Amino acid sequence: MKVGFAEVDITPPLGSEVPGGFGKAYSQDVHDRLHVKAAVFENDGIRVALVGVDALSLKASTVGAGRKIAGDLAGMPPGHVMVAATHTHEGGPTVDWAGGIELFSGSPNFGLVKRLLDTAVVADKNYISFLSRQIGSAVALADKRKVEARCAVGVGKEQSVSFNRRFKMKDGRQATHPGKGNPDILGPAGPIDPDVGVLSAWGLDGKFLGCVVNFACHCTTGPPGTSADWPYYLDKTVRGAMGGNPTVVFLNGACGDVTQVDNMSTREPEFGEKWARRVGQKVGAEVLKVIADAEPGELRPLGAAQEIINLETRKVPPDRLRSAHELIESDPKADYRWYFARDAILLNERNRFEPSVPCEIQAIQIGPVVFVSNPAELFCQLGLEIKAASNFPYTFVVELANGCVGYVPTEEAMGPRGGGYEVRMGMHSKLVPSAGRKIVEASIELLRKLNPGVKPEAPKAAAGRPWNFGDVGPEEV
Repeated sequence: MKVGFAEVDITPPLGSEVPGGFGKAYSQDVHDRLHVKAAVFENDGIRVALVGVDALSLKASTVGAGRKIAGDLAGMPPGHVMVAATHTHEGGPTVDWAGGIELFSGSPNFGLVKRLLDTAVVADKNYISFLSRQIGSAVALADKRKVEARCAVGVGKEQSVSFNRRFKMKDGRQATHPGKGNPDILGPAGPIDPDVGVLSAWGLDGKFLGCVVNFACHCTTGPPGTSADWPYYLDKTVRGAMGGNPTVVFLNGACGDVTQVDNMSTREPEFGEKWARRVGQKVGAEVLKVIADAEPGELRPLGAAQEIINLETRKVPPDRLRSAHELIESDPKADYRWYFARDAILLNERNRFEPSVPCEIQAIQIGPVVFVSNPAELFCQLGLEIKAASNFPYTFVVELANGCVGYVPTEEAMGPRGGGYEVRMGMHSKLVPSAGRKIVEASIELLRKLNPGVKPEAPKAAAGRPWNFGDVGPEEV
């Protein structure tokens, strides 16, 4: 088989909008450069590509344009290219919180909508165009740089750096980040996924070419300035140990409710440079352990499948909409309630012309491993359900791929005892409660269309005589 890697720079200029919050923020420094990283695999005439982008999220149109460029430059079939945001909260201006203003041109409340959109995160059209070109270029360069190679796949465990951020509370409700050491916490409201999935590649000369890493944890440690967040230190850890100039492609797992913050602990808040380094190095160390145990070989077959499903959006109740309008007019951004009111109004307006959203489910197979993706901030439990139902030896769930449809919680989290901002109706959480179940079902159905390959095994020892020095009886001593 042949494998190629490439990475290209996508660092935005200073002063660019930084998405990741509800209001406006702008970059003032660069902690580390942002990249698009691509890996292309070829076997038996079939090519597939896995692409990680240092961004909070991506528009489906941005991915579509990048796929077209990859097709024009390298002849890559669009459905064989998976493009996922790493979900760094210190990335470039890729996000329109509610869509561009042009989408609302027919709204009877256009003046109000424009005023509200002026307070929300806005994507930079020039940066988006640049990013699409860089996505296509990274795939084309990785394809051009393919060499004969052997690959290995494995899974490690890292359970000390990620935590479910939602908790069951004594009042019977669920809360997100209720505060470190809060005495009203009963326990986590959801799981984590400790799996560190690694697909690694070596040239036939034994040179380490690079790897694809899958792990579920928000990129919210927040080192100062524009940054890939903790995956930057994951990259440095692997590169430092393996030598040369390998590429580390990071694809985030189902981490819609998983972060680096340990609310059950009273230690310092897990933010900043120290914690970006700690999370990245620990995950990187586990990647190195998996690589050390790897048995490289020929991984076949390669394959790809995709399906577009439509997910219904939530409808804003009249009383909720009425109170949102009252708050917007009377309370000039006094607290968080203003932002929820803004988003309820924007969601109601967008529902006039978009009562459902398309959601691309994609699966890319490389022998015994399958990467199955969706465009959601998927709750961890839903990702685990996909893994449990898979017929593949290795299943890596990838979120925020090929677009973004917002948070997709479990139905329990959206029930009467639910709580937290991920389930609060708005542009960040706009889908009906059944959306998660539909994503899980569509993912499982897609996996069943592919046939798992065989994992390479270590050579067996030949039967032989015992070691001479070990086959000595006591009477001979």
